[in-house]
Formats: sequence, C-alpha cells, structure tokens
Amino acid sequence: MIPPDFIDELLARTDIVEIIESRVQLKKTGANYSGLCPFHTEKSPSFSVSPDKQFYYCFGCQASGSAIKFIMEYDRLDFLATVEHLAGRAGMDIPKSNDGEAPEKQQKRKSIYQILEQSADYFKDQLRVHDERQAAVGYLKGRGLTGEIARDFGLGFAPSGWDNLHRHIAKTNQEHQLLIDAGMVIKKEEEGKKERTYDRFRERIMFPIRDLRGRVIAFGGRIIGDGKPKYLNSPETQVFHKGRELYGLYEARQRERKLTRLLVVEGYMDVVALAQHGVNYSIATLGTATTPEHLDRIFRQVTTVIFCFDGDTAGINAAWKALLTALPLMKDGRSARFLFLPHGEDPDSLIRKEGKVEFELRLDQAPHLSNYFFDHLKEESDTSSLDGKAQLSKIALPLIMKIPNGVFRELMISQLAEITNLTAEKLISLNQIEPAHSSSRGASRSSSSSAPRSSAVEQSMPDSTEFPDFADTDGYPPDEEGYSYDEYDDHSLIDHTDAVLGKTHALAEKALALLVKQPELISLEADSDYGFLEVTQGCGLLLEVIRLLIAEDIRSPNLLLHRFQDRTEFALLKGLAEQEQLLSVDNSPAEFKGILSRLQSIHNVDSVQSRARDLHRKSPQDMTEEEKQQLRESIKSPRK
Repeated sequence: MIPPDFIDELLARTDIVEIIESRVQLKKTGANYSGLCPFHTEKSPSFSVSPDKQFYYCFGCQASGSAIKFIMEYDRLDFLATVEHLAGRAGMDIPKSNDGEAPEKQQKRKSIYQILEQSADYFKDQLRVHDERQAAVGYLKGRGLTGEIARDFGLGFAPSGWDNLHRHIAKTNQEHQLLIDAGMVIKKEEEGKKERTYDRFRERIMFPIRDLRGRVIAFGGRIIGDGKPKYLNSPETQVFHKGRELYGLYEARQRERKLTRLLVVEGYMDVVALAQHGVNYSIATLGTATTPEHLDRIFRQVTTVIFCFDGDTAGINAAWKALLTALPLMKDGRSARFLFLPHGEDPDSLIRKEGKVEFELRLDQAPHLSNYFFDHLKEESDTSSLDGKAQLSKIALPLIMKIPNGVFRELMISQLAEITNLTAEKLISLNQIEPAHSSSRGASRSSSSSAPRSSAVEQSMPDSTEFPDFADTDGYPPDEEGYSYDEYDDHSLIDHTDAVLGKTHALAEKALALLVKQPELISLEADSDYGFLEVTQGCGLLLEVIRLLIAEDIRSPNLLLHRFQDRTEFALLKGLAEQEQLLSVDNSPAEFKGILSRLQSIHNVDSVQSRARDLHRKSPQDMTEEEKQQLRESIKSPRK
C-alpha cells in the first residue's frame, strides 16, 4: 500500500511544468503555459499547464490531471511504475507496507524479474557479437526485418551449446536456482547420478515476452533451421501465466499513442513483421487458444478485436472456438471481427506481398462476429427448408443467450427471428429460454458513455485560459472516455450494476471484503479456475477483481481501489474496505478458501438442477439410461 500522504508529498515535490516541458514544447502565456496537445491532433494550441494549480487541461479533448496522470498517459506507464519514476526523480523512497506479500516472496519475484532481464540482455548481445549470429541475422533480414524493429522488440539469439546462458549468469547457487525458477534452465535428475542442468533455449531467435509494465516475464524461441519444435515458450512460472499474457501488447501500447483496435495473430514473427510494415496493433497468444482472460485484457485496452486465421479447416475450427469464447464478453460497445487469410499465406507473407494499405483494407472488410456467426451455422443447416430453420434456431439461440443482456443480444435474436420467419418472443418461448430484460440503468449508462465528444476538438485555444472549475471533483475534471486515471481505457463498458444495486451474492461480498483489505490472498489461489464465477449469479464483480489482481499482480489495497475510482462499483468496494475487520489476519486465508469452496458448491448444485430442468422437459422415451440416472440423482440431491 502506498500511503496517500506519500502521493501528496510526491506531487508537492514535482514541478508539472518541468515534467511536461521535457516532452511537449510549451510557451508561457500569462500565468500559464500552453502548447499543442500531445493527446490529440491539432493545429492551434489548446493544451494549458498551470504551475499554480500543478494541473494540465486540454480545451480540445478535455485531457486533464496531475503530473502522475500525465506520465501515465504520455509514457504509457501504469500507476506504480509512474510513482517509482517520479519518486526516483525526487529522491524519495517509496514506503514499504507490511500488508502485502511476504517479504521473502516479494524478493523472490523481484529476483526472477532481474534474472529474466539479464537473460534478455545476454540474448541481445549474442545477436550482435556471437560467431554464429549470421544465421540468425540472415533469417531476420530474409523476413524483411530491420535493426530498428529488432531493437524495439528486444530480439536476441540463443547460440548452440548446452549451458551458455547458465555459465554466463549463474555465478552463485542462488542465481543457479533463479534460472531454474524462471524457466530458463532445465534441471534433470537421474537416480544415482549427479544433477544436470542445461539451457532451455538453444539455437533459437529469442523473443522476450513483456508484461504491461515492460518487465520481461518469459521468452519465446524460434528455431533456426528445420529442428523441432519450431516455437518454444517458457514454462509457467511465478511471474508468467501463458493463459493470460499476450505477446506484443506492451509494444503496441508503446508504439501507438491511442490504440483503437487489436489484431490477434498466431505467432511472434507475425507480430514483429506487421509492426515492421506499420501495423503496430497486432498481438499473439502464447501457444494457447484465446482464453476469456485474454479477451478480458484485450477489451480493457480497446473496443474492437480482429482475429486472424488461416482459411483452412484448422483455421475455421480455431475461429469458431474463439467466437464461442468471445460471446459471454460481447457487451454493448464491443466489436469482434474474423479475418481468414488466402490459402498458403500468413500475415507476414501477405503484408510483404500486398503492403500496409491493402492489408488494412482486408481488416476493415473482415466479417463482424454476427455475420460470421450466422454464416457458419447456415453452412450446417439448410435454411431453405423448415426443418433446417428449426435446427438452426435450436443451435443458435442458446449460444446467443450467452451474450450479456443488451442491445447486441436483442439484435442477434432479431436476426435469428428474421431467418426463421418467427417473432423473437415465439423463438424464445419455443426454446424455453428466459426472455432478455434490458436494464434502463445500464442503457442510460451506455448511452452516456458513448456520447460524442465536445466539438471543441476542432476549435482553437480560447481567448481565456482560465481553468474550468472542478471544485466538486477534488480538482479533477469529470473523466472523459479515453482519459481515465486508470491505465485501462474501457472500464465504462464493464457493468456490474447488480453489485451497485445490492444484488452481489452474500458470499461474493464476503470474499470482496477480504480482497480489498488483503489483495495478497489471491496468490494462495492464483492457479485456480475461476470460470464458474462467470455463470454464478451475483459474482461478476468478484470475478473481475480476482482477474485484475492476478493479471496485474496487485498487492496494494490502495491501488486496487484506485483501479475502480471512476466506476460505480467504487462506493461498494470502498465501503467494504472501511468495514471493521473482525477476523484476524492469520485466519483470512482459510476464510477466503472456504468462501470460494462454498461458491463452487453452489455452482455445482445449480448446474445439476439446471441439467435436471432440461431433462424434465424430455419425455422418458427420448432419454438415455445415463440421463435417467442423472434425473434420479438430481431428485435425491437436497436443494440449497
């Protein structure tokens, strides 16, 4: 936890004019300074900095805030990294807290980050000086990559040999163990023989994988030549979980001041090659199919994701799987598209052949989720016949109902109704699915968040450079879309209205009360599967908090609350944080585990009962023996 008093003192010691003037050309205009806004394109200066108020404000795009927020927005750093930067500049030590991770565990994580950074430096050096480097350099040049793009992505080279990296870094037993813990060295033990260790990556071009703070957390290696496997990733470690991380996301945030969409491709080389041609917004999963955690992270950055797949059977199957994963996350305002490449092409080869303009034209013309959804299902059902339409509705409607309640789901139902020549109400009733009820609260919120920006963007600097009166907002203007104090830009699209209206599950609220006081509790269950919370009523906010704590490695209560300060859920979380904690800190881990276990049990019972309801709708003649047994067991099971 970083005490608020420390932040206040840090800002008091920081000159905002000096901070901004080192990045933006400013001119003194009366009591303030003005210049061209770094956050939107303009010809006349509308960006003003007040040395008295230690505050900046743009009269065009309404970007505003303190020195901390400016660094976060301009340098694309998160809150902690920004505070560390400014504190180092001011000669201040950030106070340590006793309510985070155990000091030993914190130091271990820090040491793993350091050993991975040393490894990255070693690989980069080998690409420049090693005798075998020509094979790697030749391969990269053959793929059209320049030295500048290799530098920006930190590319390196792991030469042949069993223990080059180990001999270079492991000067002590501690460093030897850290290399093992970081996944860089493999330990092999054979009965009756001495332990052997060898480098995981050999004869490979190395791609460092970075988290959102730019820290190296893992590596991917591409074989030089025809060896197997073609690509090799780091194993899961204390700092790396491949089901959550995305290669190239950090670099995309650095290269594009304001991301509007992300392109998901298959491999590291595709990401780097696309960036070489000016497509700076591509990312790749790390040897896994797209997960809900991947999409959750993507939609926190942008509102549009484009999936890129081969046009063969494997690519089509992968695309459909990605669509099914995306459905529960397709809230109003979000968009997913699906690009299928010509036979024999990958993004790298295609952009080299066509160029950026033609490639981006393909992206702009890629089918939307709704189009791909119905086109795919129509291929499996003959919609020119009545029984084909019935089959289509039977498959499509349950999938559509996985989409969060809102306009998009209603439009998907309407589209299905048009195809089957039935009304939406008739479709739902015939398939025995609960109708969707729109939330007026959610609707009003959605409409307000999508309201157009002020036309002042097109105007010049006003004659008066008086700062707007923000007395009611603690000196901060009302947040505009894209200028949240949070490092993420899409919180306005996350809706946990149930939590605000007091509909959070009682057990979920107890778990939240523990997490907002002791975020480190999540490290006890970091590898657990929390997917069941997604379909457990009243657990949406708990699931989001858990995913945020794991993905961003948050261990500070203040930072956790800071992530929600512009959200309607903030009042609930703040209230839980301020509640008196009657349970001792030592008993909190067991209590947290117990709550999750009880929520899992509730989910299991609900699943059984839901299955029983489905079986009740079937006639006994249509049931298999297994289904009959399931129905008997559900009748015996006590309801909770």
